[in-house]
Amino acid sequence: MIIYTVWLKRKNTSNIVIGGIAGSAAAWAGWSAATGSMDLLGFLVGFLVFVWTPSHFWCLAMKIKDEYAQANVPMLPVVIGMQRTSKFILGNTIILIPYSLILSFIPDGMGIVYTAIAIVSGVLMLVYHYKLTKNPTSEFAWKAYKVTAPYLTIIFVAVALDAAFHFPLF
Repeated sequence: MIIYTVWLKRKNTSNIVIGGIAGSAAAWAGWSAATGSMDLLGFLVGFLVFVWTPSHFWCLAMKIKDEYAQANVPMLPVVIGMQRTSKFILGNTIILIPYSLILSFIPDGMGIVYTAIAIVSGVLMLVYHYKLTKNPTSEFAWKAYKVTAPYLTIIFVAVALDAAFHFPLF
């Protein structure tokens, strides 16, 4: 993420990466309200929003690239093109999947329910984002976006299910 942010900042396209922190703050507030505290797991769950945001929003930006270009908004697909943006999306997703699984391997972390759901939903995103690199069109970006959109909801439902039916990995 840091490499992305430094490189993108030079191109004035880092708004999506930076904006992911706002989503994390909402998750952190929710975790604090639900548990009465903020621990490492709560921080990492909230930070998952930050890691997920680029893959999610860059798919949408690819879908509406022409509108951004007409408005002179320097979104990533406008600045570097559809093919390179699709590779950034795939790269970000390759970071997202192991990050989401780290939550299962920290002390008092997520259990089997969360881990299974995170693996299945992460692999689905990975497949679509790999296909996007082979077909970096507005139409396929929209299909990929429709996979990334429910991902975060599914992950947070998995967190809740894991809290209700916690079966530790170890």
